[in-house]
Amino acid sequence: MLIIEKMGYNFRKFDIEIDQAAYANLDTTWRNQNVCHPCNQLYFVKKGIGYHCCGSKVFTLKAGHIYLVPAGFTYDYYTDSCMEKLYFSIYVNTMEHYDLFSNLEDIYEIPFEDNEYDKLKECVESEDYYRFMEMKMILYRSLIRMAKAHHFGPAPAKHYSQNVKMIMEQIKRNPSITCNIESLAEKMFLSPSKLRRSFQAETGITIGKYIDDMVFQKAKRMLSMENIPISKISQELGFCDQFYFSRRFKQLFGTTPSEYRNKSLYTGLGKRSYSKTNE
Repeated sequence: MLIIEKMGYNFRKFDIEIDQAAYANLDTTWRNQNVCHPCNQLYFVKKGIGYHCCGSKVFTLKAGHIYLVPAGFTYDYYTDSCMEKLYFSIYVNTMEHYDLFSNLEDIYEIPFEDNEYDKLKECVESEDYYRFMEMKMILYRSLIRMAKAHHFGPAPAKHYSQNVKMIMEQIKRNPSITCNIESLAEKMFLSPSKLRRSFQAETGITIGKYIDDMVFQKAKRMLSMENIPISKISQELGFCDQFYFSRRFKQLFGTTPSEYRNKSLYTGLGKRSYSKTNE
């Protein structure tokens, strides 16, 4: 008898997180410049034509095609006529809590499959959990086709010791700049030096780098929501004040949190709208 057991932990942590799903019928008011968003954007264009511009490169969004705009990609967009599409804002989370497509640096395109658009539109308009499951299934299949067509892989799922997995979970569950190796080691009844060595040996990065990555990953997501004041974001992430948070953010990304927010509020539908809260 032969039993092949897959990595259950990897499967549990790998998932598509849908931040936004919508149908849009756009006109010439759909235009903006210098847009950048922390999650991947997936367009299913049914009719019309649109454009994404990055430097001197122009991507034409054509009917009958699917387009993947990776997280962090900066571009201008517009249509000079009209465009009908389905829009999905998604994260594709690995077990390490990074986005699977975070290293992509281009816009990618494949054609629809038969009835793919119509099935997805029905799912977007539905309020049924089974249709939500179907939506995810179609998105998974479309992304796999995209990855194969453009040779994204390989993307091997790594194996980690239980201690390293626990560290990742603790940091991801409550990312804070105040988190440190000493407090993590104390919770796990291990020496800081042993924990530091094992984490770097298995992941290839230091715990400090991983903490920074998770903190500023969450900062970007929160900045894309207009109703959360920057002062509250910096406080929630453990910064002593907003000015220190802004300084660290600019050191890492070359832009201030306010400037990043202005760019990230615009998605493939135009500006995101939220109910206002008191600042």
